[in-house]
Amino acid sequence: MARQTKRARRVRTGARRARNRAAAAAAPLTLNQLRVIVCGAVFVALVGLKLLLPGSLAAVRGTLGTWLARDTDFVSAFSAVGRAVSGEGGALDALGDAYAAVFGEAEAVEVVSAAPPVETRGYPEHAAVEQRVLGFDYAAPLAGEITSPFGWREHPADGREAFHYGVDVAADEGAEIACFADGTVGVVGESVELGKYLTVHHENGVMTLYAHCSRVTVSSGDAVARGDKLAEAGSTGNATGPHLHFEIHDGEDYLNPEYYLS
Repeated sequence: MARQTKRARRVRTGARRARNRAAAAAAPLTLNQLRVIVCGAVFVALVGLKLLLPGSLAAVRGTLGTWLARDTDFVSAFSAVGRAVSGEGGALDALGDAYAAVFGEAEAVEVVSAAPPVETRGYPEHAAVEQRVLGFDYAAPLAGEITSPFGWREHPADGREAFHYGVDVAADEGAEIACFADGTVGVVGESVELGKYLTVHHENGVMTLYAHCSRVTVSSGDAVARGDKLAEAGSTGNATGPHLHFEIHDGEDYLNPEYYLS
């Protein structure tokens, strides 16, 4: 009788264990179990890449080759995976430590914001973008190539970045500079920047300026007509060679002379 009782007890215990195993197999994975599986899979993949690829990866070009060629601290890697499995300190942080142990610490990249090119900057106040109707006849004061246009630039003499309010027209030393339009000579002077220069006042509040002259051949107050000789080209003032610096003013505004030189 006792033997039958013990045998029945063992049968009941075995059936209970079988039911528990079946229930555990059918139950959904917990968050910790999923975390352990994911961390383990990623780690195995990382270590597998490290061990299976040749040791001469230092010669392989590219970022992946550089990472895989680094020395690996496997003790730290397995320790980090252990923390991920146990949940200590967060699985993601621990997995990051394992990655660093296998591939090395990520290098910091300095991001430098480049200044926009000068061509894309807006015009300063009183620098007109549009072409305006002057209301009188005019002609180019000098025939030649425009070596420095209206707009932002680096000064050819000193490298300063500034807005160029006129145009530079290449010329031979002593070339004749003609009057842009009928008017009256205003200022005749000389400065460190402009060298020998003069201005002419025209109709409708328009004024022109001619700078870097080697010689001015008119005087302040002279009446001049379109095409009359005003001066001779030179390189006086802050200049790197003989040329004419030419500006057109409409009241307080600076116009782009290129619109009017053709």
